[in-house]
Amino acid sequence: MKARTLIAFAATAALALPLAAQSQADQAKSDGGAAAMFRSLDKNRDGFLSRDETKGSPYEKDFTMLDKDNDGRLSPEEHAAAPQHSGGKAATGGTTGGSSKKY
Repeated sequence: MKARTLIAFAATAALALPLAAQSQADQAKSDGGAAAMFRSLDKNRDGFLSRDETKGSPYEKDFTMLDKDNDGRLSPEEHAAAPQHSGGKAATGGTTGGSSKKY
C-alpha cells in the first residue's frame, strides 16, 4: 500500500513540475520580458537601475525620459513602462504615434 502511495505521489510531482515551469515562462512573456531584463541589468541587486547599469542597453539613451520621478534611477515600474515592454504604448496608455485628428 505504501508503494502505491509513493508511486502516485512521484507521478503527480513529475506532472506538476513542467506546469510550474510553463507558468513562469508565460508570466515572463506577459510583461514583454521586462522583469527578466530588469533582473539581468540590476547588477547590484538593489531593486533599481542606475544610469551606469543601463549603459549598453536599449534604455541608456532614454534613461532621462523613463525616469519619471527624476531620482536618477529606474524602478521596476518605470522600466516596465518603456516602449520596448509596453507594446509600443506610452506609460500613460496612449499610443506612440498617429494623429488625434478626427475624420
